[in-house]
Amino acid sequence: MNATEELKVFRPFGPAIGEVNVKDSFVEDLNNYSNKIISDSTKSDKLDVGKELAGQVKQEFEVENDFFNSKIESILTGLIREYIYKSFEKKAITYEVFSKNFKIRYRSKWIVRQFENEYNPLHSHSGNVSGVCYLMLPNDFGSKSQSLKKNNPNGCIALTHGSEQFTSPAIRLIKPTIGKFIFFPNYLLHSVYPFKGEGERRSFSFNADIGN
Repeated sequence: MNATEELKVFRPFGPAIGEVNVKDSFVEDLNNYSNKIISDSTKSDKLDVGKELAGQVKQEFEVENDFFNSKIESILTGLIREYIYKSFEKKAITYEVFSKNFKIRYRSKWIVRQFENEYNPLHSHSGNVSGVCYLMLPNDFGSKSQSLKKNNPNGCIALTHGSEQFTSPAIRLIKPTIGKFIFFPNYLLHSVYPFKGEGERRSFSFNADIGN
């Protein structure tokens, strides 16, 4: 099965969330590109977008169009197209017709580098659809502050919508794994918890407009 066939859509609280595990080569390409930018201080400074983003993290830099268009764009567009179509509960047209008329414009795409005690506060994005793919993770996000606590949110992303209601949670907590790609509507509030210990939590994010 290819990645688009494996992409799952679920609705924990209304807005549709997409989730899929991408191929190792997709992650490898993004990590190799990221490492080149990180090692070049001049280019890192030029591509820095930290002042435009919400994250309280070490580094955030833009992904250049040449690399994106050659290595990432076609795969990502296919995943987004699948996510959007599978999000329609009532499908008025076939996937073939939908695909033929599907148009997308990428507003922004960037890499996030997060280290111990850093975090991303509650925020939303621009465009129509956003997503995050995990490229590198620490061996461990650190222990819970209280051992008897049921959950350990360290390093997790929290998707938030509305308020807690009967049979409907307000928060969806997702633990990152390398290669996991999450898709969600731009307006969906989300945050990333800090973690404890050594290592880097690296991810790729994007914002895109969808048209007909």
